[in-house]
Amino acid sequence: MRTVDFYFDLSCPWSYLALVRLRDATERNAARIQFKPVSVDQLLATENPELRRTRLSAIPAHAEWQRKDLDDWASLWGLRLQLPLNWPFTAERAGAAMVAADHESHGMRFALAVFRACFGAGADINDPAVLLQCAADAGLNAASFALQLEDGRNLETLHANTLELIRRSGFGTPTMFVDNELFFGNDRVPLVEWTLGPIGDDEFVPPGQHSKI
Repeated sequence: MRTVDFYFDLSCPWSYLALVRLRDATERNAARIQFKPVSVDQLLATENPELRRTRLSAIPAHAEWQRKDLDDWASLWGLRLQLPLNWPFTAERAGAAMVAADHESHGMRFALAVFRACFGAGADINDPAVLLQCAADAGLNAASFALQLEDGRNLETLHANTLELIRRSGFGTPTMFVDNELFFGNDRVPLVEWTLGPIGDDEFVPPGQHSKI
């Protein structure tokens, strides 16, 4: 079974968009997602500092387009996606909680629950109460998960993942790897699927080519 390394931040709306489609792509191709939560703030501090404060382009027209592009992708996938009033923000507590949830084999469900809380309900995903509710929604035992929220080793893993992404020439989130091939951005998921390749007799149809079948 092939693996997609998925480097992401739970405060990153593009990571949300990518995960929804990546889940489908890996299921279709009998691949698995290796969750690699990172601190995008730590990453941008060294790799892309001009984006650290706003996450958007300094060119007003480009930034306006980026916001519209987010809305367009969310509409295409049927997702509610509203940037919280305090966005962008550092979500290291949420990222450390993601490490803990993935250790319990609930990574996908927890990630989606946190993304929905953040971009669907506007909740503070660094609030332990919100994270515990997300854990419960993901099928985790909230009481035992509360203890894991205080385990400093999860934050250490988050920072280690970030440094690992930098060593692999990553510069933002979401970043995906198939073997050692890097893909950046939610719009690269079709290329990830192309690289994984079909496992059955169904032909992979790239976006925009369906009318040519």
